[in-house]
Amino acid sequence: MNLWNETKSIPVSKQQVWEAYKKVRANHGSAGVDQLSMEEFDAQRSKHLYKLWNRLASGSYFPPAVKEVEIPKKDGKVRKLGIPTIADRVAQMVIKDYLEARFEKLFSPNSYGYRPNRNAHQAIEKVRQNCRKTDWVIDLDIKGFFDNIDHDRLMLALQKHVPEKWCLLYIKRWLSMPVQTQSGELI
Repeated sequence: MNLWNETKSIPVSKQQVWEAYKKVRANHGSAGVDQLSMEEFDAQRSKHLYKLWNRLASGSYFPPAVKEVEIPKKDGKVRKLGIPTIADRVAQMVIKDYLEARFEKLFSPNSYGYRPNRNAHQAIEKVRQNCRKTDWVIDLDIKGFFDNIDHDRLMLALQKHVPEKWCLLYIKRWLSMPVQTQSGELI
């Protein structure tokens, strides 16, 4: 029996948090609403990661607000993106890493969006191969998908594939976390 089984209610290990941190670190993301840069996070890395692990493993982790930033598009409009704090990105990566292999088995081999070890060049090559076999191609991009998805239906779909209540708990919390606009307003 592992020590976390004796003291923690959720099976998140320090090793999972460490592995997730290394992936987040490699992405070189910017600071979230806490204004904590990666360099500042690293200056007290042990403290931050222990606190995150302790909260994740006990069920007491609540994500902070997401920082909204506007990215200009070529057509003059802006795309709004949410920037989580570094600690929250690590927490999200823990759950992603835990669930990803399970969901990968469900996807079509012809699906390339947001998939590990897949990129646009591979997708184009797959389209070339498939054009030799069939007369049609489906290019699917739902505008504003993540802004408009029904959270209750999403949770119902997740429950079919995720029996772990602790994963669903954190996903639900992420879906309901506020966004801090550039003016400082929480939505």
